[in-house]
Amino acid sequence: MNHAEIYDGVSVLKVKGIYDGEKVVLLEPLPLLPNSMVEVLVPEHAVDMEQVYWQRLISQELIKEVRPQPTDEDVFTPVRVTGAPVSQTIIEGRKRQGAVDRG
Repeated sequence: MNHAEIYDGVSVLKVKGIYDGEKVVLLEPLPLLPNSMVEVLVPEHAVDMEQVYWQRLISQELIKEVRPQPTDEDVFTPVRVTGAPVSQTIIEGRKRQGAVDRG
């Protein structure tokens, strides 16, 4: 239930809502006319910037999901690959690209 508070010397209604990625959906009705201007105050600790970052990547279809981060308990097992070292492949590719760029 919303209730009145004093904020910066002004009586205000306090109500909770949920941000759905585009708009704030209020959890209860307010005695306001449609299209009334309101101000939303978000506590800094409530904003998880890392989560915002990952959600933005998903919304832009740059990634499909956020995978859990490995923990200290996860064991890293290197994968052996055949062929030239990756660093050598990169250097040779850059040399070839430079030759192509110069015509």
